[in-house]
Amino acid sequence: MSCFISSGAALGCSDSIGGVKKIYVAGQSGFTSGYTYNADGAVTGATDSGDVTLYGFELKRNTSSYVQTTTKSYENGTVYWEQVLTAVLFKYDQEKRNQLKVLGQNDNLQILVIDQNDTVYVMGQVNYSYLSGGDANTGLALGDRNGFNMIFTAQENEPSRVLAAPAGYSGTTPEALIAAVFTTTTVN
Repeated sequence: MSCFISSGAALGCSDSIGGVKKIYVAGQSGFTSGYTYNADGAVTGATDSGDVTLYGFELKRNTSSYVQTTTKSYENGTVYWEQVLTAVLFKYDQEKRNQLKVLGQNDNLQILVIDQNDTVYVMGQVNYSYLSGGDANTGLALGDRNGFNMIFTAQENEPSRVLAAPAGYSGTTPEALIAAVFTTTTVN
């Protein structure tokens, strides 16, 4: 593998916005075990191992984020990317509490992150993700948020890949793209 770049990056238009609007977490007993890629390295297909269901969590705008931090040791010749998803769920209730408990017990989560630009990122693709922190908070004043902050972490040897349309794809939503790439997976 060459360590030299082969192109630059144009400035582009100022037409993107920040934030995360929805995440899907793989549940059940299976996991995604293989991927196919286009020429740019984006994910265009996935193979499942077992019974996989993607469970969706809707997030309010301006509350949740996905950050990838590069960590390099020049002396050791190593580099990796820490992926951190902060997802905020509103209104503390028993069902969310139960899901949070199970998420905290699973150290092998695979998560799809949909940003406000409808880009779908694969978090924890190889080494998986885990619930690394967060809190449940009732708030103090009447106008304060009541709910959960969930912090998921993954450490990978490269930045997150994104999903791209497979051949013959004609959908227009991130959910349709996920269903086209993860053809044997149930999306809830």
